[in-house]
Amino acid sequence: MHQFYMDTNVFISYLKYDDPYHSDAAAIVANLAKNEIRAETSVLTVLEVAAVAGRLFEHNIGRNMQEKKIFIVKALQTLLELKINFIHIGGDTAFALGNIHIPMPSIFTDSIMVCMQAGLRTLDIMHLTAARHAKQMNSDLGAFVTGDRGIIDKRHELSKLIGIPLLSPSEYVKTLGLPRK
Repeated sequence: MHQFYMDTNVFISYLKYDDPYHSDAAAIVANLAKNEIRAETSVLTVLEVAAVAGRLFEHNIGRNMQEKKIFIVKALQTLLELKINFIHIGGDTAFALGNIHIPMPSIFTDSIMVCMQAGLRTLDIMHLTAARHAKQMNSDLGAFVTGDRGIIDKRHELSKLIGIPLLSPSEYVKTLGLPRK
């Protein structure tokens, strides 16, 4: 069974019919739903999907708060029904800089180290950190799938950093020979 780390934007592409990766994301989601492939992602994805679903609703549908809440809940339900393994890097560690020690969640400490090697947005760095952790915990994890241009443009250096290849949704669908939706 093929396993991969799913960046949030893959699921967002599935929600957005006008997204360039929509067909590929729909193929990935359909295969996840059939349990033909497996995904891991950070718990950050749940928050990101809720935030993006709210913005999508306001932009495309309207501002009725009750309908917006229903739209967000349905988006989250769809995500959670895919039985994705949500990664939570638990525990606090001390981040030390000189003689200053700050206790913080482990993912933040590890992400600061990734920041030193990759100039990306905060949540992108946290997803890369979660993917690196996921690969350490699951040797069968075969790819980090993302539609993020900033990550794709740095795929070679970032692949070395997290220990798995980085692929766009289209490349992943093509590699696995999944039928496009």
